[in-house]
Amino acid sequence: MDHDPLKKEDHLRAKLAEYHVDVPDFDRKPDRWSRFIRFLASPAKDPFDSLVSTSSGMITLKVAPVIGAAGLVVLQVVFFI
Repeated sequence: MDHDPLKKEDHLRAKLAEYHVDVPDFDRKPDRWSRFIRFLASPAKDPFDSLVSTSSGMITLKVAPVIGAAGLVVLQVVFFI
């Protein structure tokens, strides 16, 4: 497939040939501070995404703190009495 869209456009090809772009050299490896900032700015994965997507997961998210609090109360009663 030898299709050149500029083959018939002599004026356009001449205008494009006039422009020259100088691309500056950039460092390949950014410094530590830039990498650290990029790490802090990167989006985080939601750890509760798999739980929220199911109905049993929603129930677990509502019941787990209650069970944990009850367990802490039981531990305090056992060890301090």
